[in-house]
Amino acid sequence: MVKTKTLLSMMAAITLAASCSIKEDRSPCPCWLSIDLSRCAQSSVTVAAWAENEIFSERVAVQDYKDPDSYEKTVPKGYVNTSVVTGEREMRRSGARLIIPMGHDADSIYAHAGAIECFGEFAKDTAVLHKQFARVFVNVEIPKGHDYPYTFKACSDVCGMDMRDLSPVEGDFQIDLKLDQENICMFCLPRQKEDGGNLRLLVYEEGEVIETIPLAEWIARMGYNWLKKDLEDIYIGVDYAKAEVSISIKGWDDGYSFKVEI
Repeated sequence: MVKTKTLLSMMAAITLAASCSIKEDRSPCPCWLSIDLSRCAQSSVTVAAWAENEIFSERVAVQDYKDPDSYEKTVPKGYVNTSVVTGEREMRRSGARLIIPMGHDADSIYAHAGAIECFGEFAKDTAVLHKQFARVFVNVEIPKGHDYPYTFKACSDVCGMDMRDLSPVEGDFQIDLKLDQENICMFCLPRQKEDGGNLRLLVYEEGEVIETIPLAEWIARMGYNWLKKDLEDIYIGVDYAKAEVSISIKGWDDGYSFKVEI
């Protein structure tokens, strides 16, 4: 199969070269864009490209494009944005944007984006996937014999990701959080704005908001970097007895504690 695809690619390239003679204007001829998927550990990915509009989008098996083969398509000459994405489940594509449905958290997206100069006959991109989500763990400490009267909702002004450059997409994000039997809940955030935007945790009692925890501000105090290639996970501890919230980052020794009036 590999030899067959390689032979077909060579034949296509020869045909393309023959159709654009040296004497004629070559600018209308397309460019062969090769995307190297050999560094993708996942079994399948969605490969896409855009110029002014979408050029192509296709889900492929990575195993079919291991060395020496690469994924190849013809694209118009000019600047081309590429994306290679995996992990989509609930999130939906809308043009070049990957959107989180209301009431859901982010999918566990690993992605690559490239800005490729496709002015010649051939151009190449190499896909290296990076973690585009932060797992947020909320752990509530409840004294034995006490009922916990509060529920939580996570809110943000980021509802997805632009696949052309992995930047945040502005929009409403809300998800109700439910504690498990160990009083822990986990949800995934997409990459936020550089300053954290309007990320917050709402505390409810009997359906009424009694406290708003400014997660964006508190996480920023710790030096969390939403521009990192691979986003780190976040841990939030809520001490019911002390009315205290603590925040820490995976792999960091230090954390912060904040008093709240609940």
